[in-house]
Amino acid sequence: MSLRAEIEHLCSIFGIELDPDKGQHFLISKKIIDLEVKVADLRNDDIVIDVGSGLGFLTEKIAEIARKVYAIEIDEKLIRAMKWRLRESDLLEKIEVIQEDAIRYKFPEKVNAVVSNPPYYIISQLIIKMLKELFTSPFFRTAVLILQQDYVKKLLSKPGSRNWGRLSAAFRYYANGKIIRFIPRRYFFPIPNVDSMLIKLWPKQKQHDIPFEIYEKVTQIIFSFSSNKTVRSVLKQYIRNRKESSNWREIINMLEREVNLHKRAREIDVNEIEKIAKILLKKDLL
Repeated sequence: MSLRAEIEHLCSIFGIELDPDKGQHFLISKKIIDLEVKVADLRNDDIVIDVGSGLGFLTEKIAEIARKVYAIEIDEKLIRAMKWRLRESDLLEKIEVIQEDAIRYKFPEKVNAVVSNPPYYIISQLIIKMLKELFTSPFFRTAVLILQQDYVKKLLSKPGSRNWGRLSAAFRYYANGKIIRFIPRRYFFPIPNVDSMLIKLWPKQKQHDIPFEIYEKVTQIIFSFSSNKTVRSVLKQYIRNRKESSNWREIINMLEREVNLHKRAREIDVNEIEKIAKILLKKDLL
């Protein structure tokens, strides 16, 4: 039975009506599922998260290798269908099903990898959550995800490109990534309106001097206006709103000794953002 036929059969049995608005587009290529697990390079002692596990086809493949899989799924009917499908499999013992909103759920400690085809509508929040909770962990090694194509271009963009912004700046501070392959929309059921990409992400091996929350707040400040604005004009406005106007010049001068504030927001890199964050933090401006 093809993957699509099996999905349709399970949906019929359990009365599941797939809702594209909830990102319920299921991968129907067994080759791509196998590729995801291969790219993740999982080990037999790994603890892995699958966000939006759905009917568990990817979860099952992960469990064939990993020691434990946390399958996070919010839809009760999909969970029932997955457990029924795997009811006679020994792999179910290695799978802990979590019926939760993945964004609100606190990820377990000592997770080594995320391998997932998450719903597209939670991607931005999920990436930020992963950076904060997983990419800063000494145990975490990699994330292998299928995301929509346009989003990947934004996430993996670099300073100076038109896609460089708050999300990519936060991502680049903690992680590196690469595109593995293009995934056409026809590989999903129901067929979405966009094509996708399989990507691999991994943490930067670097000691970070400021907490993620502080760094991310500074990216929010810098990219809160047009990316064509100079960093100086953005910070000047922010500082003047927080401190007495007589003091803002002193702080701007201090920042200018460390960073070229005449750059546009779209041109500033992660090291410069980090320097700005350190000074704003020192001056009690965050």
